[in-house]
Amino acid sequence: MTNREKYLVGIIIILIGALLFSLNRPIREESKEPSIVIEEEDTSRVKVAVHIGGAVRNPGLYYIPADSRVADAIQIAGGPTSDADLDAINLASKVSDGSKILVPSKVKDLGASSGSNASIEETSVSSISKKININTATAEELEELPGIGPTLANRIVSYREKNGPFKSIEDLMKVSGIGEKRFESIKDLIVVE
Repeated sequence: MTNREKYLVGIIIILIGALLFSLNRPIREESKEPSIVIEEEDTSRVKVAVHIGGAVRNPGLYYIPADSRVADAIQIAGGPTSDADLDAINLASKVSDGSKILVPSKVKDLGASSGSNASIEETSVSSISKKININTATAEELEELPGIGPTLANRIVSYREKNGPFKSIEDLMKVSGIGEKRFESIKDLIVVE
């Protein structure tokens, strides 16, 4: 065998070895499009703080899933009492962090008729589970606030349309008919966003 023949045999052996090596390797497919994975946030794990009071079995502060409804919150607080007026509140409303759910009672204040000074505050307060944004609320939504009737609600909306959005909740006292006393009764129920 000449050197040239040895050289050709060597090249053929190397090529056969390379071919066998490449056949034994797993085939990798390269994707032409990049893969994008979008992970959805699991809102059932996010908790919000909600104060539940009034006509429920176990009133108090609860940390509940962020996607809960008022009805869920009431159940978490042990359910309504037998005298709870569930028709007076919106059970389908979503809860929000920092909200207070006050379940009113059907029972009237019996202490006042017997001459006692005791009063049941929950019976006269409607449930507002979410603060009302006075910059976006309709007149009907503003009427949910204690002491705000249709006339005053329309004045608030008119003032906002004429002067622009409220910069702070205290600006609400610039509306005719809302003094310090009325403002004090609703300041914890309103927000400016």
